[in-house]
Amino acid sequence: MMSANPIIQHDDEETAAFLAAVQEGIADADAGRTVPYAAVREWLLSWGTEHEKPAPHCK
Repeated sequence: MMSANPIIQHDDEETAAFLAAVQEGIADADAGRTVPYAAVREWLLSWGTEHEKPAPHCK
């Protein structure tokens, strides 16, 4: 069975930073700090247009 907190060896700083960011994202999602897909999609589709929208915020 896989542990909830597996031991991970980091080969380099970039990998360690990536894994830390993933863990932070998982913690945010677990705590309910998310941005709805529709809001992100609407924002991204506005990029490069005359009516670019501001970045959406967590709900």
